[in-house]
Amino acid sequence: MAPSAIVYTSHTGFTARYAGMLARASGIPSYDLASGEQPPAGTSILFLGWLCAGRIRGLAKARRRWSVQAVCAVGMAEYKPENTAKLIQDNNLGEHPFFYLRGGYAPERLRGIYRLMMAPMTRSVLRAPAETQEQRAMQEAFRSGGSWMSEEQLSSVLDWLDQQR
Repeated sequence: MAPSAIVYTSHTGFTARYAGMLARASGIPSYDLASGEQPPAGTSILFLGWLCAGRIRGLAKARRRWSVQAVCAVGMAEYKPENTAKLIQDNNLGEHPFFYLRGGYAPERLRGIYRLMMAPMTRSVLRAPAETQEQRAMQEAFRSGGSWMSEEQLSSVLDWLDQQR
């Protein structure tokens, strides 16, 4: 069944921006999981959530309310196909279509426990030797923020949506 809504949850804004980009490109309305305006219970949705410690935030709540047809996880790490199976398993996605979207890191927007959780990781990343361009880019993101967002990353999601119609 084709999704008739995009539902997302975002902590620092990257997932919200991807949801907006998908909504504009597909013509499907998007809804913030935390807002009052949401699709009716049982609606077929495409869910977007941000990654935290391997878990897709908001997915459990979305599953209780709607019929989740596919899932996009937004994270800050470079996409590695070998990590996909673990994300699918850890988030009980089964046969649901899964897409990884690389977002970014905005330390100034972190709140609460997430700010505390990222402090040791920040120290670790900044202390590690940066031998590759990717490692240098990650260190810069941990220092002052960074974004790897692009519309091109949405191509497989948009292709999947077109196939569902």
